[in-house]
Amino acid sequence: MREEIREELCRMSDAEYLAFSASLIPASGRGQMLGIRLPALRNYAKELAGGDWRSELSFGEDLYFEETMLRGMVLGYGCKEIRELFSYLEDFIPRVQNWSVCDSVCSGLKLVQKYPEETWAFLQPYLYSGEEFPTRVGLILLLDHFVKLGEQGKRISRRRTVTMEDLQGEEEQSPYLERILGVLDREFPEGYYTQMAAAWLLAELFVTYPVRTMRALKELGLDEFTRKKAVQKIRESRIPDADVKAFLKI
Repeated sequence: MREEIREELCRMSDAEYLAFSASLIPASGRGQMLGIRLPALRNYAKELAGGDWRSELSFGEDLYFEETMLRGMVLGYGCKEIRELFSYLEDFIPRVQNWSVCDSVCSGLKLVQKYPEETWAFLQPYLYSGEEFPTRVGLILLLDHFVKLGEQGKRISRRRTVTMEDLQGEEEQSPYLERILGVLDREFPEGYYTQMAAAWLLAELFVTYPVRTMRALKELGLDEFTRKKAVQKIRESRIPDADVKAFLKI
């Protein structure tokens, strides 16, 4: 990025926050950090997206962790055409080397909700890339933008609670539920952060479609670590009641 942007990021740095955020992200995947709080970084991304953001993104490699995150956030605010977004993501995704950049950027790519079929096709090479963070990007985009996507773009809400009686009901349906479960029907040898993304995705499916997901927990060809982490995340949620959590523990 341009030196002016880098200088502004340095001015936004917070030493106290740097110590905290650096403790959450393995050093091997983050490089140099400045310590910038996410709300401040998002506000700066919005500001850049209101200008000539394309030329801003065209400048070379990133020196700091926050530069990479800013680059992805600007795409979320600036891109209005889905094919253009895909083109920029092809450059951006290989830059993702940690869960924080992945998750913070993916949540802001809301344009994909308007183009689910195109996005689904775009994500396939990443979901099956065999690489840890490209695969995680694909899984987190499914988590953020596909799990609750209903007919005609309507949003499906999480359940307020899940009881044992609920689990005796009819299996739920949604446009992408079976396809997402198909993505999860395998082992995830790419690495810890891919396994945790798959577990998180499955846990979110459970609190939205509990009957269908309960069956999936028994049938999917997940590796044991991912399956156990999915159950753990479900049991940590406040949505399943005590009886459901006890049943899942068995």
